[in-house]
Amino acid sequence: MYFNVAQLLKETIGAIRRYDLADDIRQLDPELEPLSPLIGTVQLLRIHSGILVTGELSTAVRVNCNRCLSPFVMPVRFTLEESFRPLTDIATGRYIHPDKFEGSASDLEDEALLITEQHVLNLSEIVRQTIWLSLPMYPTCDDAGLDCTGSEELIASLQKDKIDDDRIVLSEVSLDPRWAGLWSLQRELDNNDDDARIGS
Repeated sequence: MYFNVAQLLKETIGAIRRYDLADDIRQLDPELEPLSPLIGTVQLLRIHSGILVTGELSTAVRVNCNRCLSPFVMPVRFTLEESFRPLTDIATGRYIHPDKFEGSASDLEDEALLITEQHVLNLSEIVRQTIWLSLPMYPTCDDAGLDCTGSEELIASLQKDKIDDDRIVLSEVSLDPRWAGLWSLQRELDNNDDDARIGS
């Protein structure tokens, strides 16, 4: 996912390069377990501040179900749209100060969005971050269209414990004294609601 953009930076605004990807991303992140290459197309567009990268990419990663803890394959599809700025002027080799570009200060200082002094644009970090953002926070087999064996166990457990009104009733004995005031107020509000229901 390294692109030498020296020639593109020399061209006029609006110049385009398109690339088909089929990259091995097993070394991208030790926490990720990709099961297929990163596949898709990216477009590099010359803009005033550098290069705008857009693309449609997909892969598949192994994740563990949050309910049954079984591993399963999660397809990941995502869209890229990021602006990369060069560190140096392509014609003079001089350092380009961030003030010359549009955008937020955080974007201008983000190393993942910088084109190196050798005019190499590296998509690896942006792809890594986007894959993580594309995954569900709490993945389950259902996310991949599979029947989760943990679903029946979860339902049985909830029926057994019977949490009334989705609230966990705390014992006053085990209550932290710092929360005693709020606990009393909650009980008073609950009692008022019960009285109102009885009155109606």
